[in-house]
Amino acid sequence: MNSSRRSAFTLLELLIVIAVVLILAGLTLSGTARAKMAAQRVTCINNLKQWGCAAHLHAQDHEDELPREAAVDGINSWEMSGASTNRDVWYNALAEIAGIPGMVDYAQTPSSQQGFYSAGKIFHCPRARFSDVAATYPNFSLAMNSKLMRDFEGAAVPVATAPLSRDWRRKLAEIKEPARTALFLDNGIPGEERLCAFQSVYTGAPKASASEFTGRHGYGGNILFADGHVITMAGKDVVDMDPASVFRGKAIFPPAEVVWSHDPALVP
Repeated sequence: MNSSRRSAFTLLELLIVIAVVLILAGLTLSGTARAKMAAQRVTCINNLKQWGCAAHLHAQDHEDELPREAAVDGINSWEMSGASTNRDVWYNALAEIAGIPGMVDYAQTPSSQQGFYSAGKIFHCPRARFSDVAATYPNFSLAMNSKLMRDFEGAAVPVATAPLSRDWRRKLAEIKEPARTALFLDNGIPGEERLCAFQSVYTGAPKASASEFTGRHGYGGNILFADGHVITMAGKDVVDMDPASVFRGKAIFPPAEVVWSHDPALVP
């Protein structure tokens, strides 16, 4: 009688073990990915809060005025953003207040331009993935609310060749509902998928609104409000996605959770 027997896995047992290992590995990787996304979202929130703090400090030193939203309407070139005449635009003025390099520093050479993406961390959402277009002009994954610009009856909106004057700035005190009014936001950049087909093409300009609001944080994004707090909001709560709406692809109006103009009664 043979008293010793060889123990070995059957094929079925081996397959079960492999399946369990794969499931555990999948759960681990999924948990790691979720943790990474959560950490990136928090970092983005902190970046926005720093811009908000700098904006309030700027207002204290400049008769309650916010800085200019951009050098010109639309894309701001490297040369334009780095010009000494545009030191009062948010990406220069607020950067100086925050004690970090601004576009006047980053725009000077191809090497420093690359540094805008690698070293200029406060300028960007860590979940932003830049395309080759980012080398041709600065892509802002965080941007200032473009709808806070002052409107004048009968005045023409500045075009891409005309600088935005001081008269277009908004005072913080003019914002009627600061707790609901967007000041900075997650901004869509070239190569990112739009929240809906009705939104504007993402360009990464330094100023944006609901039309450029992106969903890089799980079909939603972060918004810094004028009172200084930040909320991660689902795209459907920010962008009008109703194909039958006259505001499709733009801000929801009348505003429900986010106000874009200084006065919530105004169409943004």
